[in-house]
Amino acid sequence: MRGLKVVLVVVGIVCFLSSAGALVLPWPSIVRALGAIGLEAPPEHPVVTYGTRLMVLAFALIGIFFLVLASDPLRYRPMLVLAVCGCFAVAACTLVTGWLTGMQPLWYLGGAVPCAVAGVLILAFWPRGVQPAAAG
Repeated sequence: MRGLKVVLVVVGIVCFLSSAGALVLPWPSIVRALGAIGLEAPPEHPVVTYGTRLMVLAFALIGIFFLVLASDPLRYRPMLVLAVCGCFAVAACTLVTGWLTGMQPLWYLGGAVPCAVAGVLILAFWPRGVQPAAAG
């Protein structure tokens, strides 16, 4: 159970911290940060800012979700199944979207691989004697 909790906490902290700065930084700082890692500046349009902030907030909330799961994985077992499915779904979507849009593999593999690894680790540390609930 300890290994499962560690995985959930790490995933939760990474998700939350990797997005928390973008929730509070001014938009010009975000644009500069994107330029620093070699990305083109997004269009200066309110809907882009709005959508980006909502996406970042969702990612932070996913981090909180994983931290709640870590508090008592057995109690939240149905949500743990959702977390595993979500990890694999995000990994698959990241791979397919990155490939179809012609992104550099490093960018989309940098999202897909950690998500897939998190899903595998959650399954690997699943508590003995407690089977994952059947999907559907």
